[in-house]
Amino acid sequence: MKKIKTNLLGIYDLIMALGAIYIGVMMINSKSGIFTEYPKEWLSRVPFENWIVPGIIVILLFGFGNIIAAILSLKKSNSKFWVVSAIMGGLLFVSTITQVIVLGEWYMATCEFLILSIGQLCSCRIAFTEGNKKNWRLKHIQRPK
Repeated sequence: MKKIKTNLLGIYDLIMALGAIYIGVMMINSKSGIFTEYPKEWLSRVPFENWIVPGIIVILLFGFGNIIAAILSLKKSNSKFWVVSAIMGGLLFVSTITQVIVLGEWYMATCEFLILSIGQLCSCRIAFTEGNKKNWRLKHIQRPK
């Protein structure tokens, strides 16, 4: 059962990475689509004037970070594979809350990113408890004398 849960965490991380890279590329190629115009009300609140720099940050931070988390989760070469996933989920959660505080507004995407970050953190918790159950059993089962 542990293998299934850790594989699900790796797949979730991979989906998050692909989504971040896709959105980041859309931001960088802001010639058409939803990122054509940068909101003028944001200019006084954030240090960006267009979508290019946020797109690069999304690709580098969330795209590649989640790829690393997915690789570690799927390889399971370390017992702490879930830590990188938890860091990425926590980073998305904190950045989403920070965005609400800085901009003073909630958007539909804000709610979606909040739900995705909570889902990633919950998946990490499940993988963590599953791994610790096995370790606890190994440590606390009395060996015959």
